[in-house]
Amino acid sequence: MKKKLITLAVASTLTAAVAVSAPAFADTSNVTVYGFANLSYDLTNNGNTSANKVSSSQSRLGLKGSEDLGDGLSAVWQLEQGINIDNSGAAGNGLATRNSFLGLSSGSAGTFILGRHDTPYKIASRGFDVFADTIADNRSLMGGSPYVTIPNPGPAAALTVTGTAANSSAGASFDGRQGDVVAYISPAMSGFTGAIAYVAGAENATVGTSKGSAWSLAGLYGNGPLNVNLGYEKHDLGNAPGTLNVGLTGLSESAWKVGVGYTMDAFTINGVYEKTSDNFGVLVAAPAGTDILGHRSYYLSGKYSFGNDAVKLAYTDMGDRNMAGGGANTGAKQWALGYDHNMGKRTTLYALYTRLNNDTNSAFGLSSVSTGATAASGAGVGVSAWSFGMKHTF
Repeated sequence: MKKKLITLAVASTLTAAVAVSAPAFADTSNVTVYGFANLSYDLTNNGNTSANKVSSSQSRLGLKGSEDLGDGLSAVWQLEQGINIDNSGAAGNGLATRNSFLGLSSGSAGTFILGRHDTPYKIASRGFDVFADTIADNRSLMGGSPYVTIPNPGPAAALTVTGTAANSSAGASFDGRQGDVVAYISPAMSGFTGAIAYVAGAENATVGTSKGSAWSLAGLYGNGPLNVNLGYEKHDLGNAPGTLNVGLTGLSESAWKVGVGYTMDAFTINGVYEKTSDNFGVLVAAPAGTDILGHRSYYLSGKYSFGNDAVKLAYTDMGDRNMAGGGANTGAKQWALGYDHNMGKRTTLYALYTRLNNDTNSAFGLSSVSTGATAASGAGVGVSAWSFGMKHTF
């Protein structure tokens, strides 16, 4: 995980685009072009409708580079955009929609960046998901499924188990990629890396609105076969246009997690535990400070590699939400089984099956990281998918 963080936020970085006048050309000697293509043919069933589709899961294209400023200091930059390769005209395509930033990096002092980036909390557990960036991604039930915006929060906008809360587990996603981020990443120290980020929230708050903000922290330890990561994040929610605009004025929520991974020869096992809490009681006319969507989740996975192949198994369990004491049967469970075949250093073929089972008062769907993901057709209904795909990194 330490190496993953450094790859995402230290080695990747942004210098200002070179302004040129015709017939001059930009200097591209410090620019690296990179990307990730992940396409699959999916057969999905949401309990009411079956559908076959070509899906793109977190495919991306980016530019990154650095400039040596002397005395061990470098300017670092990155511009990365998501691309829905299966349907290029669909939402989600656009410049700098993914991790994009400008900053300064020092091997002895760490890295400071400004821009849009995965939060430290998100980074703390992403590397443990053996089905990351596929339709079986565990973010279907972990990291917080965003709550539907309420324009005018209050008792009149009642939150009910069978209404908008049936597929929600947080006011705003904790496993998010936030805009307006100021972040610091420490240098590696005996296998430990620390990270802290502040999300500034709305940029255009006006009279009568409040802007949201967030703090996110992570401690990442990796030494040989063992990885142990901790994460914490707190959201102060607002209703002004911006990153944390979810219509929940003046309310807050928080989450913490711990993840552990261990590799022994061909076997890798991972586990993540997450706990969230909030003070959304006013939304259901409950006493102020009552926890509504707070819950616990855990994730277990295993991977066995042999030659150019690997077999993977994962299980995710989300417990009942508090729901002001009325949260019985509001959890869900998901499991996935998959097979990978590495055709080369950068190309992998894969096949997987995943199923998510909702309790009688939940309606969660498969993770939206895949354009083939589908929601349940109603409370208590399960969703499932077969996926046959190919991933290529360049």
